[in-house]
Amino acid sequence: MIAENLAEIRARIHDAALRVGRNPDEVRIVGAAKKQSMEKIQQAVEAGLRIIGHNYVQEATDQRAASDSSGIEYHMIGHLQKNKAGKAVELFDVIETVDDERLVSALDRRAHDVGKTIGVMIQVNVSGEPQKSGTTEERVQELAEAVRNCSNVRLLGLMTMPPFFDDPDRARPYFAQLRHIRDNLVAAGILTPDMRELSMGMTGDFEVAVEEGSTLVRIGTALFGARY
Repeated sequence: MIAENLAEIRARIHDAALRVGRNPDEVRIVGAAKKQSMEKIQQAVEAGLRIIGHNYVQEATDQRAASDSSGIEYHMIGHLQKNKAGKAVELFDVIETVDDERLVSALDRRAHDVGKTIGVMIQVNVSGEPQKSGTTEERVQELAEAVRNCSNVRLLGLMTMPPFFDDPDRARPYFAQLRHIRDNLVAAGILTPDMRELSMGMTGDFEVAVEEGSTLVRIGTALFGARY
């Protein structure tokens, strides 16, 4: 079942990319493992999933201890508190939800301490919803420059979560906005060609996100089914 779900998601990504003249290989799937069983996660890995995303440090700790993590890239896709930066550096390859300079500094210090370089993405709250994490569009450049001044933190791109809509096409302007922010930063020389990742799109709207330039789609329910 999980293998079939993964194949269907890949097919939908393929079709969405081709609709706008993109190479489908530019888009990767992050399996959003929040409240999913180890059995389902392992089935997805066996079917070819190579990126696992976690929302919580403790859940990632428990699941990684119970699994073979070889060949798998782990992403933090939930809000990360500064006091958990050290553990996050140990657990994850990429933190997608950086939105504060103090968190950047904490990640850089801990990564230096363990001799590791960790990838990060800047989470941008493009909708302005107060309940959502993420920096503002106005502060993205400042935060990007702070990341680039670090020695053990590598900037990969941007991430966002639009409002929830029953009609996924209503999320399109928010995805387009993040792409424009990324493109403007590239044009200004703040982001280089290897910092062009856009993590946007989930189960309900990932095809629209792909059409608007997403390179990472965070898929939970469509891949794993209902949470426990």
